[in-house]
Amino acid sequence: MRTVYRLLKLNRLLRDPRLKLAGVALAHAVGVRHLVVRLDPVLACNLRCTMCYFSNPEYVRTHKGIFSQEEIARIATLFFPRALMVVVGCGAEPTLYKNFPEIVRLAKQSGVPNVSMVTNGKLLTERYIELLIGYGLDEIMISVHGTTRETYERFMVGASFETIHTVLRTLRDVKSRRGSRLPQLRINYTANSANFEELAALFDVFGSYELSTLQIRPVMDLGGQYRDPISAAELAKFRSIVAALGCEARERGITYLANTEDPRYERPASSAMFQAVNRGISPEVVWRGDFDWRNETYEDYCRRIGWFRKLISAAIVGHDEIDTSDIGFGRYAARYDVSL
Repeated sequence: MRTVYRLLKLNRLLRDPRLKLAGVALAHAVGVRHLVVRLDPVLACNLRCTMCYFSNPEYVRTHKGIFSQEEIARIATLFFPRALMVVVGCGAEPTLYKNFPEIVRLAKQSGVPNVSMVTNGKLLTERYIELLIGYGLDEIMISVHGTTRETYERFMVGASFETIHTVLRTLRDVKSRRGSRLPQLRINYTANSANFEELAALFDVFGSYELSTLQIRPVMDLGGQYRDPISAAELAKFRSIVAALGCEARERGITYLANTEDPRYERPASSAMFQAVNRGISPEVVWRGDFDWRNETYEDYCRRIGWFRKLISAAIVGHDEIDTSDIGFGRYAARYDVSL
């Protein structure tokens, strides 16, 4: 997984978007792996985290769906051969999908070098962990939004502080028993005004679980019940705590990602690179609404819409977007400092 983080760091260091887009265009033309496939096999969640859209009853009512096993196999055929990375879980909870480890198996069978899963961890049993290790999962990303029981359960409604510790212990112990480095553990911490001070204790609480990566993401407005950014008056304290945590992460040999440059998401950001490589897939839409993915190939669709020409045009002219019809989370393009 360090290769992915090195690429993320290189993306930060390489400031010229036209050069990066030209590289994506070349990779697309010659068929080199360059896509980041983010796959939600089911649109559902077993928690109602207050910073997430699943805490909004209207979102839950209007966003539903599940792929069949046959549809997952079709998606794997379409996208996995061009994927540099497959992430299972992109906002919804993948462990609610029957036989979710099979997606990991399909990705690894297709030769995807980096396969991750994002989960709240509540339903991860020892059996599932054994399967994920056996199928070659590279990284498991577990969301944790507090280092005390009160804060964790306040923001992750429906979760249990005892359960997440049990899951993390089981993951550590099963890996040890099997002599496996993988999956590496990444903790995602969404920081807000009410929980960022608890970051100072993160390694005291979770440091024994052999973290490989720690990501600190300031809260975004995703339409959830809690959406207020960290206040301007608190930014200096937030940055100080995050800097100290970063120093400790480096001492522990942990990859560290944190957005301290623009934690309130006030600066405009280009989403062109996001659109160029990201392939968001859910039961509602497979990448783009006009993609007849059940009947046409990925290559045929790209030819039909002139995708290569769009990439080249963006590279030459320096567009901020490649196609404004489907920007999505590109508006929140990652702005993480990366420490390896």
